[in-house]
Amino acid sequence: MKKRRIFLPILLATAMLALSACGAKDDGTNGSAGEASSGNQQVKLKFYAQYSGENTAVYDAAKEEMKKIMPEVDVEFEVAAQDDEQKIKTYAAGGTLPDIFFASSGLIEALKNSDNLYTMDKAVEDNKIEDQLNETSKAMLRHEDGHIYAVPNVGQWSSLIYYNKELFEQNGIKVPANYDEFLEAVKGFSAKGITPLALFAKEKWPGVQLYDMAVVGSEPAGLTKLDGGEGTFSDEAYRQGAEKIAELSKAGMLSKNAFNTTWDDALAQFTSGKAAMVLNGAWAMSDIAKAMGDKADILYTPLADADKVDQVQWNVSGGGFNQGFSVSKNSKNAEVAAKYAALFSIEFAKQRVIHLGDPNPILKENPEPLNGISPLQEKYKQDSANFKTMTTFPWGLVNAKFKTAIEDNVQKLMLDYDTNAFIDTMNKSLELARK
Repeated sequence: MKKRRIFLPILLATAMLALSACGAKDDGTNGSAGEASSGNQQVKLKFYAQYSGENTAVYDAAKEEMKKIMPEVDVEFEVAAQDDEQKIKTYAAGGTLPDIFFASSGLIEALKNSDNLYTMDKAVEDNKIEDQLNETSKAMLRHEDGHIYAVPNVGQWSSLIYYNKELFEQNGIKVPANYDEFLEAVKGFSAKGITPLALFAKEKWPGVQLYDMAVVGSEPAGLTKLDGGEGTFSDEAYRQGAEKIAELSKAGMLSKNAFNTTWDDALAQFTSGKAAMVLNGAWAMSDIAKAMGDKADILYTPLADADKVDQVQWNVSGGGFNQGFSVSKNSKNAEVAAKYAALFSIEFAKQRVIHLGDPNPILKENPEPLNGISPLQEKYKQDSANFKTMTTFPWGLVNAKFKTAIEDNVQKLMLDYDTNAFIDTMNKSLELARK
């Protein structure tokens, strides 16, 4: 009994020393992150992702590849809501951001200002991410303050209007090359009971994008000029753009259910022949090509005036911006999550090429597509080499007040066709946004 009493304190002291030594191995950044990176503990990360449609196979394949690179980490995907980033902003406000999530320029700016973003500079440097990106994509990596808050997952896409060649031919309607012809096409299809343009206006950004497309024919910078603090909606390009959207809406461009329509609904309308055209980014061409084959084609600037088409043909709406996979600063495994997000972006880019034949990859070196690329993708790949200027997508707008105002008021314009009210309201919103 005497020997056991002596041995017990020695045993406890030894255990305390061991624990102290373990603690000393951590770099002090994050306890659980240090354990995970040493391979001593399995870590599960929540990943808020656009895990749907054509991207599902891409995410799954990238996740499988990441098991080989970081076997100690598992991710659980949460399907991102198609709600103009409202849900992810709610998570941020409640302090419950997922470990990893997709973030656009505007969201990055908002979350940076609220101190919710983990700085990924070290993860990018340690894993030589920048060395693997092509020059165009490198420009999308850093925020204007010089730091990295997201690693790009896709390239610089343009906004497109896809059209059903067969439907145009069957109904004797000319494929529009300019605004006047676009208006005639809208009137022609509307008269035949066919939705001219399937717009998934349950989300607000497609309407804003359509307005941007109506502006770039006169002002190549589109809405990015206003977002950056220059110009007003009284300027000719923005006034004419509003007038075009109002006139097209009044002529029956959209279905009565447009403002309750999701992308899946709009795609179904288009591919089934119930809609002659549909608006989305170039990333959607894989799904469209699979469903439509060579019946689908693309338009870049169909809302430009006839006398300007030749000059503005390659001044396109859409574009790249600082966006990609971000990490919550409040993640219990932020360091591990940053490494995973950075490496996942590379695997995601590879898998988009393999599974979707991505014609606009972000990497210097890319694998071969499993099934080649469609004629539609090949056309876009060749056309994109001619692009002179690009604007952005609405989630790339940095001024949050301006973004909210343009989203709300473009929808109102498409409903009431009141151009003067739109311009007056947006000019007042600009003044408030710029204070």
